[in-house]
Amino acid sequence: AMLSSFANGRQTSLVVDVGHTGSRVTPVVDGYLLHSGSCKSGRGGMWLGDVKRGVLEGCWKINGSDSVVNKWNGWKGAPPCQHDGVIPRYILQSKIEKLKANELEHLKKSPFHSMAVHEVMYEMMTSTSLQSIGISSDTSTPFVGYGSSENNDDVNMEDKNDDDEDADDDGPSYVLPDGTKVDLAQPVGKDLCRLPQLLLSEDLPSWIQPQTSNANDYASNMLPLHKLVHRSLSQILDADLRKELASNIILTGSASLTPGLDKSLSIELGKILPASYKHKVISSKSTVENRYGAWIGGSILSSLGSFQQLWLSKKEYEENGAVLGLQRFNNN
Repeated sequence: AMLSSFANGRQTSLVVDVGHTGSRVTPVVDGYLLHSGSCKSGRGGMWLGDVKRGVLEGCWKINGSDSVVNKWNGWKGAPPCQHDGVIPRYILQSKIEKLKANELEHLKKSPFHSMAVHEVMYEMMTSTSLQSIGISSDTSTPFVGYGSSENNDDVNMEDKNDDDEDADDDGPSYVLPDGTKVDLAQPVGKDLCRLPQLLLSEDLPSWIQPQTSNANDYASNMLPLHKLVHRSLSQILDADLRKELASNIILTGSASLTPGLDKSLSIELGKILPASYKHKVISSKSTVENRYGAWIGGSILSSLGSFQQLWLSKKEYEENGAVLGLQRFNNN
């Protein structure tokens, strides 16, 4: 967070890092982290990939596990990947065919397979064709109000949008690496294009949440971005510092590259922050700067003369050992 703040030329800021494993909001004051105001949420790139995979396969699995928590189908017919699941590229290679059935099943349960599936989901989410369709004025929560599940909590799909019932086969579509065609003209296909809006949705679709006793704990750990920012600011006791942090909100992380996410976050913050707070969301328009902001900030920090005085040279280390490092870099 501190390095991302330096990358944007600010020593005091509120860094909203939307990464792969989740989102974290961290206050940075004069180059120092305020751990008391740091908050995190499970909504991130991996979670969005799990949701997309659940829609394509027709079942919700938490953290990519094999155990099915809920089932849901919003498609006109069977989900595109219901039978074989989302197939990553490595399975399509000829060498995989030489593996035995039990070896292939063991490979599918490995972290490597889960990572390969998430790569396919990330490619689909960052596709320019999906992003162009996802830009719309629809602010409703994706995958809510239609479809069917085991709990029958959702209404019939036809109530979602009657105008989409006659969509033809020539509409927009996306082809997965194994050749599976995903119809983007259906309501569920359009919601796939609006998937990043779940980062700011107050409520989640019922089929995403686990139907267990820890459902409340799951919801409390899956706060939307604007609520996460509000919680972080509420933990700052100094009122003037809260206003300064609110005016310097830095949006970073690879999962924050969705077009219009900074504007949507600013709109949602305007609804919950006091009117006296002149909030401002800062997000680099450059993909490289946004994704590698921490590295850019690290290069800036290392070039400062005040930081170079803290360096531990090889000669000093050889003379004093690791004790000097513990004394110089002790955070307590």
